[in-house]
Amino acid sequence: MEKYKEIIPEYKAFQKEVEKDPVASVRRNNLKARPDFEEKLAKDFEVEKSSWNKDVYRLGRIDNPGTSMLHWRGEYYVQEESATAPVEILNPKPGDHVLDTCSAPGGKTTQIADKINNTGIVVANEKSGQRMKSLHANVYRTGAFSANTLNLDGRRIPEDTEYDKVLVDAPCSGEGNNCRRKEKAASEQQTKDISKLQVDLLKKALNLVKPRGTLVYSTCTFSPWENEQVVSKALNDTTSLERIKLDFNHCRGLESFEGEEFGSEMDKTVRIYPHHLKSGGMYVAKFRKKS
Repeated sequence: MEKYKEIIPEYKAFQKEVEKDPVASVRRNNLKARPDFEEKLAKDFEVEKSSWNKDVYRLGRIDNPGTSMLHWRGEYYVQEESATAPVEILNPKPGDHVLDTCSAPGGKTTQIADKINNTGIVVANEKSGQRMKSLHANVYRTGAFSANTLNLDGRRIPEDTEYDKVLVDAPCSGEGNNCRRKEKAASEQQTKDISKLQVDLLKKALNLVKPRGTLVYSTCTFSPWENEQVVSKALNDTTSLERIKLDFNHCRGLESFEGEEFGSEMDKTVRIYPHHLKSGGMYVAKFRKKS
Protein backbone atom coordinates (compact mmCIF):
# COMPACT_ATOMS: atom_id res chain seq x y z
CA MET A 1 0.00 0.00 0.00
CA GLU A 2 3.05 2.23 0.15
CA LYS A 3 2.45 3.32 -3.47
CA TYR A 4 -0.79 5.00 -2.34
CA LYS A 5 0.81 6.94 0.51
CA GLU A 6 0.54 10.23 -1.39
CA ILE A 7 -3.22 9.89 -1.98
CA ILE A 8 -4.34 8.68 1.47
CA PRO A 9 -4.71 11.51 3.99
CA GLU A 10 -4.04 10.46 7.59
CA TYR A 11 -1.83 7.65 6.29
CA LYS A 12 -0.70 6.65 9.79
CA ALA A 13 -4.33 6.16 10.86
CA PHE A 14 -4.86 4.09 7.71
CA GLN A 15 -1.82 1.91 8.48
CA LYS A 16 -2.88 1.43 12.09
CA GLU A 17 -6.37 0.34 11.07
CA VAL A 18 -5.34 -2.17 8.40
CA GLU A 19 -3.11 -3.93 10.94
CA LYS A 20 -6.23 -4.79 12.95
CA ASP A 21 -9.05 -7.22 12.27
CA PRO A 22 -12.05 -5.41 10.77
CA VAL A 23 -15.04 -4.64 12.97
CA ALA A 24 -17.78 -7.18 12.25
CA SER A 25 -21.03 -5.54 11.16
CA VAL A 26 -24.51 -6.62 10.12
CA ARG A 27 -27.27 -4.93 8.15
CA ARG A 28 -30.77 -5.28 9.54
CA ASN A 29 -33.08 -6.85 6.95
CA ASN A 30 -36.39 -5.09 7.39
CA LEU A 31 -38.15 -7.64 5.19
CA LYS A 32 -37.79 -10.20 8.00
CA ALA A 33 -36.55 -8.46 11.16
CA ARG A 34 -39.02 -8.74 14.05
CA PRO A 35 -39.87 -5.96 16.52
CA ASP A 36 -37.51 -7.45 19.13
CA PHE A 37 -34.56 -7.57 16.68
CA GLU A 38 -32.31 -5.10 18.54
CA GLU A 39 -33.01 -6.74 21.89
CA LYS A 40 -32.07 -10.19 20.60
CA LEU A 41 -29.00 -8.90 18.75
CA ALA A 42 -27.77 -7.30 21.98
CA LYS A 43 -28.09 -10.65 23.78
CA ASP A 44 -25.74 -12.29 21.30
CA PHE A 45 -23.24 -9.47 20.73
CA GLU A 46 -21.89 -6.22 22.08
CA VAL A 47 -23.62 -3.80 19.72
CA GLU A 48 -22.91 -0.26 18.56
CA LYS A 49 -25.27 1.32 16.06
CA SER A 50 -23.79 2.98 12.98
CA SER A 51 -23.79 6.78 13.15
CA TRP A 52 -24.94 7.23 9.54
CA ASN A 53 -26.89 4.12 8.51
CA LYS A 54 -29.81 3.23 10.78
CA ASP A 55 -29.82 -0.38 9.59
CA VAL A 56 -26.15 -1.14 10.30
CA TYR A 57 -24.92 -2.50 13.64
CA ARG A 58 -21.23 -2.74 14.55
CA LEU A 59 -20.18 -5.76 16.58
CA GLY A 60 -16.76 -6.74 17.92
CA ARG A 61 -13.58 -7.34 15.93
CA ILE A 62 -13.61 -11.08 16.68
CA ASP A 63 -17.35 -11.73 16.59
CA ASN A 64 -18.74 -14.28 14.12
CA PRO A 65 -22.26 -13.07 13.30
CA GLY A 66 -22.78 -15.82 10.71
CA THR A 67 -23.56 -18.35 13.48
CA SER A 68 -26.50 -16.51 15.06
CA MET A 69 -30.10 -17.70 14.77
CA LEU A 70 -31.02 -14.16 13.70
CA HIS A 71 -28.74 -14.69 10.71
CA TRP A 72 -30.25 -18.04 9.78
CA ARG A 73 -33.74 -16.57 10.02
CA GLY A 74 -32.70 -13.84 7.60
CA GLU A 75 -33.24 -10.98 10.04
CA TYR A 76 -29.83 -9.57 9.15
CA TYR A 77 -27.18 -9.86 6.47
CA VAL A 78 -23.51 -9.97 7.43
CA GLN A 79 -22.09 -7.02 5.50
CA GLU A 80 -19.21 -4.61 5.93
CA GLU A 81 -20.41 -1.15 6.87
CA SER A 82 -18.60 0.50 3.97
CA ALA A 83 -20.15 -2.02 1.55
CA THR A 84 -23.63 -0.69 2.34
CA ALA A 85 -22.72 2.77 1.01
CA PRO A 86 -23.20 2.13 -2.76
CA VAL A 87 -26.87 1.13 -2.36
CA GLU A 88 -27.51 4.01 0.05
CA ILE A 89 -26.07 6.34 -2.61
CA LEU A 90 -28.14 4.66 -5.36
CA ASN A 91 -31.20 5.25 -3.13
CA PRO A 92 -33.72 2.87 -4.72
CA LYS A 93 -37.37 3.61 -3.92
CA PRO A 94 -40.46 1.38 -3.71
CA GLY A 95 -41.70 0.62 -7.22
CA ASP A 96 -38.31 1.13 -8.90
CA HIS A 97 -36.98 -1.32 -11.48
CA VAL A 98 -33.35 -1.87 -10.49
CA LEU A 99 -30.51 -3.79 -12.15
CA ASP A 100 -27.57 -5.18 -10.15
CA THR A 101 -25.11 -6.18 -12.87
CA CYS A 102 -22.56 -8.14 -10.76
CA SER A 103 -24.64 -9.35 -7.87
CA ALA A 104 -23.28 -12.49 -6.13
CA PRO A 105 -23.21 -13.29 -3.28
CA GLY A 106 -26.19 -10.98 -2.90
CA GLY A 107 -25.41 -8.43 -0.20
CA LYS A 108 -26.31 -5.42 -2.31
CA THR A 109 -29.13 -7.21 -4.17
CA THR A 110 -30.87 -8.06 -0.89
CA GLN A 111 -30.19 -4.53 0.39
CA ILE A 112 -31.94 -3.12 -2.70
CA ALA A 113 -34.91 -5.47 -2.19
CA ASP A 114 -35.13 -4.25 1.41
CA LYS A 115 -34.96 -0.58 0.34
CA ILE A 116 -37.82 -1.01 -2.16
CA ASN A 117 -39.76 -3.15 0.34
CA ASN A 118 -40.08 -5.92 -2.26
CA THR A 119 -42.12 -3.69 -4.56
CA GLY A 120 -40.88 -3.07 -8.06
CA ILE A 121 -38.24 -5.44 -9.45
CA VAL A 122 -34.58 -6.19 -8.76
CA VAL A 123 -32.82 -7.95 -11.64
CA ALA A 124 -29.77 -9.61 -10.10
CA ASN A 125 -27.25 -10.64 -12.74
CA GLU A 126 -24.23 -12.86 -12.08
CA LYS A 127 -21.81 -14.30 -14.64
CA SER A 128 -20.54 -17.21 -12.54
CA GLY A 129 -22.82 -20.23 -12.36
CA GLN A 130 -21.03 -21.36 -9.19
CA ARG A 131 -21.60 -18.00 -7.46
CA MET A 132 -25.28 -18.10 -8.44
CA LYS A 133 -25.73 -20.71 -5.69
CA SER A 134 -24.83 -18.24 -2.96
CA LEU A 135 -26.96 -15.54 -4.62
CA HIS A 136 -30.02 -17.80 -4.68
CA ALA A 137 -29.42 -18.91 -1.07
CA ASN A 138 -29.19 -15.34 0.23
CA VAL A 139 -32.19 -14.13 -1.78
CA TYR A 140 -34.24 -16.99 -0.30
CA ARG A 141 -32.94 -16.57 3.26
CA THR A 142 -33.66 -12.84 3.36
CA GLY A 143 -37.06 -13.05 1.67
CA ALA A 144 -35.93 -10.78 -1.19
CA PHE A 145 -38.73 -12.01 -3.42
CA SER A 146 -38.60 -8.97 -5.70
CA ALA A 147 -35.26 -10.30 -7.00
CA ASN A 148 -35.14 -12.02 -10.38
CA THR A 149 -31.80 -13.60 -11.30
CA LEU A 150 -29.86 -13.69 -14.57
CA ASN A 151 -26.76 -15.76 -15.34
CA LEU A 152 -25.06 -13.64 -18.03
CA ASP A 153 -21.79 -11.88 -18.71
CA GLY A 154 -22.61 -8.30 -17.65
CA ARG A 155 -21.40 -7.09 -21.04
CA ARG A 156 -24.10 -9.20 -22.74
CA ILE A 157 -27.23 -8.12 -20.86
CA PRO A 158 -29.97 -7.45 -23.46
CA GLU A 159 -30.86 -3.80 -24.02
CA ASP A 160 -34.57 -4.44 -24.50
CA THR A 161 -35.31 -3.12 -20.99
CA GLU A 162 -34.32 0.16 -19.35
CA TYR A 163 -34.03 0.54 -15.58
CA ASP A 164 -34.72 3.37 -13.16
CA LYS A 165 -31.53 2.56 -11.30
CA VAL A 166 -28.48 0.43 -12.02
CA LEU A 167 -25.69 -0.74 -9.73
CA VAL A 168 -22.30 -1.79 -11.13
CA ASP A 169 -20.40 -3.20 -8.16
CA ALA A 170 -17.58 -4.23 -10.43
CA PRO A 171 -15.10 -7.10 -10.13
CA CYS A 172 -11.85 -5.56 -8.93
CA SER A 173 -8.43 -6.27 -7.43
CA GLY A 174 -9.94 -6.08 -3.93
CA GLU A 175 -7.19 -4.00 -2.35
CA GLY A 176 -9.68 -2.51 0.12
CA ASN A 177 -9.86 -5.87 1.89
CA ASN A 178 -6.61 -7.52 0.81
CA CYS A 179 -4.58 -4.88 2.62
CA ARG A 180 -5.69 -6.43 5.94
CA ARG A 181 -4.55 -9.85 4.75
CA LYS A 182 -1.10 -8.47 3.93
CA GLU A 183 -1.58 -9.54 0.32
CA LYS A 184 0.34 -7.83 -2.44
CA ALA A 185 -1.34 -5.21 -4.58
CA ALA A 186 -2.38 -6.31 -8.06
CA SER A 187 0.31 -6.24 -10.73
CA GLU A 188 0.27 -3.57 -13.40
CA GLN A 189 -0.89 -6.10 -16.01
CA GLN A 190 -3.66 -7.45 -13.76
CA THR A 191 -4.89 -3.92 -13.15
CA LYS A 192 -4.89 -3.13 -16.88
CA ASP A 193 -6.86 -6.28 -17.69
CA ILE A 194 -9.48 -5.75 -15.00
CA SER A 195 -9.75 -2.03 -15.79
CA LYS A 196 -10.69 -2.84 -19.40
CA LEU A 197 -13.41 -5.21 -18.15
CA GLN A 198 -14.70 -2.55 -15.75
CA VAL A 199 -14.93 0.05 -18.52
CA ASP A 200 -16.84 -2.39 -20.73
CA LEU A 201 -19.25 -3.30 -17.90
CA LEU A 202 -19.85 0.34 -17.03
CA LYS A 203 -20.42 1.48 -20.62
CA LYS A 204 -22.86 -1.37 -21.17
CA ALA A 205 -24.72 -0.58 -17.95
CA LEU A 206 -25.08 3.09 -18.89
CA ASN A 207 -27.00 1.95 -21.98
CA LEU A 208 -29.50 0.23 -19.69
CA VAL A 209 -30.42 3.29 -17.61
CA LYS A 210 -33.61 5.21 -18.38
CA PRO A 211 -33.33 8.91 -19.24
CA ARG A 212 -32.93 10.80 -15.94
CA GLY A 213 -32.14 7.48 -14.28
CA THR A 214 -29.27 6.82 -11.88
CA LEU A 215 -26.27 4.50 -12.04
CA VAL A 216 -23.80 3.85 -9.22
CA TYR A 217 -20.36 2.40 -9.95
CA SER A 218 -18.41 0.96 -7.01
CA THR A 219 -15.32 -1.11 -6.24
CA CYS A 220 -13.56 -2.29 -3.09
CA THR A 221 -10.10 -1.28 -4.30
CA PHE A 222 -7.82 1.76 -4.03
CA SER A 223 -6.36 1.66 -7.54
CA PRO A 224 -7.10 4.86 -9.51
CA TRP A 225 -6.83 2.77 -12.70
CA GLU A 226 -9.88 0.79 -11.56
CA ASN A 227 -11.72 3.78 -10.14
CA GLU A 228 -11.32 7.32 -11.44
CA GLN A 229 -9.77 6.27 -14.75
CA VAL A 230 -12.67 3.86 -15.45
CA VAL A 231 -15.26 6.51 -14.61
CA SER A 232 -13.54 9.16 -16.74
CA LYS A 233 -13.44 6.78 -19.72
CA ALA A 234 -17.13 5.88 -19.40
CA LEU A 235 -18.43 9.45 -19.19
CA ASN A 236 -20.03 10.59 -22.44
CA ASP A 237 -22.45 13.18 -23.81
CA THR A 238 -25.48 11.30 -22.44
CA THR A 239 -24.27 11.15 -18.82
CA SER A 240 -23.05 13.36 -16.01
CA LEU A 241 -21.68 12.80 -12.52
CA GLU A 242 -23.59 13.83 -9.42
CA ARG A 243 -21.68 14.98 -6.35
CA ILE A 244 -21.94 12.38 -3.60
CA LYS A 245 -22.54 13.60 -0.06
CA LEU A 246 -21.91 11.31 2.91
CA ASP A 247 -22.54 11.81 6.62
CA PHE A 248 -19.22 10.34 7.74
CA ASN A 249 -15.54 11.01 7.20
CA HIS A 250 -14.37 10.17 3.67
CA CYS A 251 -12.16 11.49 0.85
CA ARG A 252 -12.99 12.92 -2.56
CA GLY A 253 -12.02 11.15 -5.78
CA LEU A 254 -8.68 11.90 -7.42
CA GLU A 255 -8.41 14.39 -10.28
CA SER A 256 -5.01 12.94 -11.30
CA PHE A 257 -2.52 10.23 -10.37
CA GLU A 258 1.06 9.56 -11.47
CA GLY A 259 0.86 12.16 -14.22
CA GLU A 260 -2.46 11.04 -15.68
CA GLU A 261 -5.37 13.48 -15.57
CA PHE A 262 -8.85 12.18 -14.83
CA GLY A 263 -10.60 15.56 -14.71
CA SER A 264 -12.10 17.85 -12.09
CA GLU A 265 -15.40 15.91 -12.23
CA MET A 266 -13.78 13.14 -10.20
CA ASP A 267 -14.06 15.37 -7.13
CA LYS A 268 -17.77 14.42 -7.18
CA THR A 269 -16.86 10.78 -6.48
CA VAL A 270 -15.78 9.40 -3.09
CA ARG A 271 -13.14 7.18 -1.55
CA ILE A 272 -13.77 5.38 1.74
CA TYR A 273 -10.65 4.10 3.48
CA PRO A 274 -10.56 1.47 6.27
CA HIS A 275 -9.87 4.02 9.02
CA HIS A 276 -13.01 6.01 8.12
CA LEU A 277 -15.45 3.30 9.28
CA LYS A 278 -13.14 0.58 10.70
CA SER A 279 -14.32 -1.33 7.64
CA GLY A 280 -13.13 -2.20 4.13
CA GLY A 281 -12.14 0.28 1.44
CA MET A 282 -14.67 1.46 -1.18
CA TYR A 283 -14.81 3.79 -4.15
CA VAL A 284 -18.18 5.11 -5.38
CA ALA A 285 -19.28 7.24 -8.34
CA LYS A 286 -22.85 8.30 -9.15
CA PHE A 287 -23.96 8.87 -12.75
CA ARG A 288 -27.11 10.59 -13.99
CA LYS A 289 -28.47 9.76 -17.43
CA LYS A 290 -29.46 12.91 -19.29
CA SER A 291 -32.94 13.26 -20.76
